[in-house]
Amino acid sequence: MRPTYLAVLALLALSSVQQSHAAHEIAVSAEQIEHLGITLVKVAPATTLMTDRVPAQVVIPPEQERVVSSPQAGLITSLRAALGDDVKRNDVLALLESPDLIALERDYLQGLSALQLGEADLKRDEQLFNEGIIAERRYLETNSRYQQARATVEERRQALLLAGLDAQAVRKLEQTRQLTSALVVRAPIAGAVLEQMAVVGERVDPAAPLYRIGQLEPLWLAIRVPLDRVRGVVAGAEVSMPCPKATAVVTLVGRNVDPATQTVLVRAEVSGGGDCLRPGQFTEVRMALFGVDKQFRIPSSALVRTGNTTVVFVRTIEGFRPQSVEVLGQDAGFAVVRSELTGDEDVAASGIAAIKSVWLGGAE
Repeated sequence: MRPTYLAVLALLALSSVQQSHAAHEIAVSAEQIEHLGITLVKVAPATTLMTDRVPAQVVIPPEQERVVSSPQAGLITSLRAALGDDVKRNDVLALLESPDLIALERDYLQGLSALQLGEADLKRDEQLFNEGIIAERRYLETNSRYQQARATVEERRQALLLAGLDAQAVRKLEQTRQLTSALVVRAPIAGAVLEQMAVVGERVDPAAPLYRIGQLEPLWLAIRVPLDRVRGVVAGAEVSMPCPKATAVVTLVGRNVDPATQTVLVRAEVSGGGDCLRPGQFTEVRMALFGVDKQFRIPSSALVRTGNTTVVFVRTIEGFRPQSVEVLGQDAGFAVVRSELTGDEDVAASGIAAIKSVWLGGAE
């Protein structure tokens, strides 16, 4: 038989004595450690670590999206932007023919005429009142009609602005007194056309959506982190993603848990990711963990799993002691764990099958 196999048999034979001698220790001599090929590695404190890869979706912040709708009922005669186009603020997006606009313009011009007449009446009655020709009551009534006419004009002016005319178009209407049914729809912000929801020749109602526009800088990452891994994720933590030009930082750690997936929403803001990140895209990211006490870096081979428990075998004077640990993350053959260790211990990193067998045998 091979020496290692004999050492394993000997170790198993002594397991009952060893377990009774120290309920939580497995006695292993230095000679047995050598024969079994057990290597020891000192645990190292880990101040920061990266989480395992977790899924994330690229989204646009709500304040950077706009839905462009039809201000009035009408017929779409022209669309000037298509899906994916970049637009600037006030760029023309669509042209409409709206009979309702003519009615609003007519009411506004009638209001202006009434205001001009009311202003003339007020000036006349003010002079007559100052000369003592008319009573104060008549002057006050004329002034009231004038103020009402002013309010009506302002109301109808606001209606024109809401209908899609800008201030320049309203001034032109005042000067020319020419009615028009042509309505121009402009981009409220600079950005990219994310969705086109209308076609040329379509008749639309007021507030019917035409386009959806979004600013693509900065973007957000909506990260779904399992509940048992969210500890240590804090605002300001760096986020690593497969996009070399982009930088991302955690801005929010959610308070509620998705009942279906048992995950917590973590939000990160991304800068400079326009070349490789697209809204709606799914990717995988890792996040730096901070503020986790008693975390240590050890080889992944030192981890021993049994059921829902993970332990490492810590070297003692008599042999080894199983120490429970919580795995926070793994990468490149190493794991970062949280445990009641001091940082001065040696743990078994290889050749630990025999130790595990004795430990489980004694537990039975």
